[in-house]
Amino acid sequence: MLEALEVQNLAVIESATLEFAPGLNVLTGETGAGKSLLVDALALLLGAKADPGLIRPGAEAALVAAWIDGKSYSRRIGSRSTPRIAGELVTLGELAEAVAEKIALYAQHAAQTLTRRETQRRILDARVPEALLTAYRETFEAHRRRSAELVALRQAAREREHKLDLLRFQVQEIAAAGLTPGEDEELYAERERLRHLDLLRERLAEAAEQLAGEADAVGAVGRAAAAVEAAARHDPELAPLARDLENAEAALSALARELEDRLLGLEADPERLAEVESRLAQIERLKRKYGDTIEAILAYRERAERELGQLESSEERIAELEAELKRLTLELRERGRELSQARLQAKEAIEAGVQEELAALGMPGARLVVELVPLPEPGPHGLEEVRFLLRANPGLPPAPLEKAASGGELSRTLLALLLTSGFDSGTVVLDEIDAGVGGEAARALAERLARLARGRQVIVVTHLPQIAARAERHFKVEKEKDRAFAERLEGEARVREIARMLSGGYEPEALAHARALLER
Repeated sequence: MLEALEVQNLAVIESATLEFAPGLNVLTGETGAGKSLLVDALALLLGAKADPGLIRPGAEAALVAAWIDGKSYSRRIGSRSTPRIAGELVTLGELAEAVAEKIALYAQHAAQTLTRRETQRRILDARVPEALLTAYRETFEAHRRRSAELVALRQAAREREHKLDLLRFQVQEIAAAGLTPGEDEELYAERERLRHLDLLRERLAEAAEQLAGEADAVGAVGRAAAAVEAAARHDPELAPLARDLENAEAALSALARELEDRLLGLEADPERLAEVESRLAQIERLKRKYGDTIEAILAYRERAERELGQLESSEERIAELEAELKRLTLELRERGRELSQARLQAKEAIEAGVQEELAALGMPGARLVVELVPLPEPGPHGLEEVRFLLRANPGLPPAPLEKAASGGELSRTLLALLLTSGFDSGTVVLDEIDAGVGGEAARALAERLARLARGRQVIVVTHLPQIAARAERHFKVEKEKDRAFAERLEGEARVREIARMLSGGYEPEALAHARALLER
């Protein structure tokens, strides 16, 4: 529901805020007061072209903002247009699409929603069982997805053999290397040792000499242990020290033996160094191709094996998809035929109902024709395109709505369609629906607008007191010099406005008639 509309600096409107009610809302006022400017403001939110001349003289920019179902939708018009939804910047197309889902606008110079094929289809389908529409949409979507997958697989098949060869080579190359995580770190350490054998022997020999050679560190510690042990015979508290020295001697002896063993094992091995260098070079080549670490290389192999399996099974998948698409095509045709049959029934009911409503609305010779034009291929919404044609007067051939109907006729046709089809378009905004209507047709029009407004919000720009008297909320637009403003009418002010609409003045008879209309 449109809860409020705010307009700033739009032509003669300096500032106006209207808070709408559920049900029927009307805008009245003298001709030229600026009522249609408020409709134009909504049209701007629906993507209408913003003429710089709409900006009020002396203002930098104009602003239109609407609050619909608790969310704000706004558009600033000036040196740059800034559409927003809930405060977030969006494109004008996104703003228009979002507002169009909530508001249907029908006016002589505004967005003619009813002339759009999409709207016409949705109005017709409002009388079609939802289960048929859902079944067709689901089948079409499944067909579309499978078709896209099949196209992608067939395109990929052109490069499939090359890709298969490449993946097989990559998987085989990595597998043949027999990599294990951490292997490269161990090889780097071994290469460092093999490259510096002379230095290692020199340092180990020096260490061994210090422990067991002329320096005889092991013997020195042993002699110290014996001396402390002898002293401990006279001072038992020295016994732990003697044992520690004995342990140190044993440890140093073990270290001396290990150094000797290491020295004996440090023999030059050019062949092993060459093997290590070759293995590391192989690992480095694989890293450059497949990843910075052995773990990354192995992960690449896993991915390649998965892709290889998918490619090798793609032929089977293509055959499966072809069979499934054949089945879905038949199913889509069948669902489409069921939907087309339901649309034929809905078409007949709508044509008859609209003709009856239009006659009551002052268009006795008008006839709506709903065309179902077959499509060359099933579309997302069925096997045909829906077109509404109107014969506004007897003797004329039916023509598209935008060519056959004036603004008022288009609005009355919409009203007849909404009453007949049950199409839910949220908020409906109507301008010039009462053009050329009077007498009994005016009463019928007012009664039907009130009926339509029982299930949705309707906003009407009107000159008919019969319509204004039925409104849940009544706004009057007035113009003083170059400034237009809107006010909500209640009580006696509303009586006076309806009296003015009845007779152009405020005579007692007109006021009494206005009160009678409101009471009725």
